[in-house]
Amino acid sequence: MDFVCPPEPPVPTADMVVVVWKAAFHLGVYDDGGLVKHEDQAACWPVALGGAPAGDKKRQGDERTPEGEFRVTHRNPKSAFHLSLGLNYPTARHADAGLAAGIIDQATRDRVAAADAARTMPVRTSALGGDIYIHGGGTFPSSWTDGCIALDNEVMDWLFVNAKPGTRVVILP
Repeated sequence: MDFVCPPEPPVPTADMVVVVWKAAFHLGVYDDGGLVKHEDQAACWPVALGGAPAGDKKRQGDERTPEGEFRVTHRNPKSAFHLSLGLNYPTARHADAGLAAGIIDQATRDRVAAADAARTMPVRTSALGGDIYIHGGGTFPSSWTDGCIALDNEVMDWLFVNAKPGTRVVILP
C-alpha cells in the first residue's frame, strides 16, 4: 500500500515545516496547518535514506539518517547530488548523547552546542558525523545515502526554491 502523508502536520507549525517519515520513506511539506500543494498535488513524495535507516544517527559511518527536529542551515546549488539543503546535524542533543556515550569529548560537545545555539552551520567533522542534507539524486534504491535524505531531482528543484535557511525539518522514526 502506498503511503499518504497526513493532511495535517504531525507537529505544531506556524510556518513551513518539512516532515520525513523514515519508516514510510516519505517526505511531506506543510504550511498553514496543512499539506502544501505542488502542481495540484499534495507535497508528499518518496525519499531514499541512509543505508541503515532504522534508529537515530549516533556516529560517523553508521549510515543512519538522524531523527529529531532540525532546520535548514544553507542551500548548495553546486551539490554533487543535483541541489542540496544542509541540515543542522549534529545538534546539541546529539552532542550530549555522544559525550555520554564516550564518542566525543567535552570540547567537541561544546563546539556542537555553540553552533546549534547560534543557529549556524553545524560542526561537520566529528565522530558524530555531519554533512547531512536533503538532496537530489533519486529515490531508488530506497536506502542508498550515507545518512542524507534524497529526492527525485524535479522534486528537489521545487524544495530548493521553497525551503529557505531556517525552515524546520522534522525527521520521524
